[in-house]
Amino acid sequence: MRCLKAVVAFFTAFPVGGAELDFSCVWAAPYLAGLAVGGAGGAVYLLTHSPAAAYAALLLATGLHHLDGLADVGDALMVRDRERARRVLEDPRRGVGGIFAVAALFVLAASAKPGGWLDYVAADVYSKALTLAVAAPSRPFKEGLGSLFIAAARRQWPGALLALAAAAWLHPAAFLAATALSLAFYAAAYRHLGGANGDLMGALLEVSRALYLVSL
Repeated sequence: MRCLKAVVAFFTAFPVGGAELDFSCVWAAPYLAGLAVGGAGGAVYLLTHSPAAAYAALLLATGLHHLDGLADVGDALMVRDRERARRVLEDPRRGVGGIFAVAALFVLAASAKPGGWLDYVAADVYSKALTLAVAAPSRPFKEGLGSLFIAAARRQWPGALLALAAAAWLHPAAFLAATALSLAFYAAAYRHLGGANGDLMGALLEVSRALYLVSL
């Protein structure tokens, strides 16, 4: 039970009380955190029928934690030298690459044409499952949250398969398009940085969710 609370605490902004960092149940992220975060976006879409409002609510439900990773990766991709790019990831100042990445993501997600509130749930469940599966064969370039997540994913990635299968069954074309584009983004960033870290995992989560929605 404690490790399930830790999953919700890490992936969402919902108060669960006293949860410590623990990735021993990270396989449950698509099913617990995905349903909670996607449900928040879906509920707002049900009330407003506004993709922009729904996606803003979804991002707030994550605590903007992973969006910060996308911004960091956006800045790092603007730097050609690998070592400098890695240092940029640690710089709290925001550059034009990070600002553009976040703005482009929101514009992309706001332009989505979902068929209903359930699509926001499907998109968030999918993004967490894909990130878990992609993390498993990845190599971290530094110790930290990212390396802990990757180590846990190597043992638990089969837990993501049911969520990926559900996302593929619900919207096959969106699943294929989002997966192909997300993997292309991840491969380019992974090659540029010479490995993965927590920022890149968060960026993949954000990018894949938005791509699934816009591919509907």
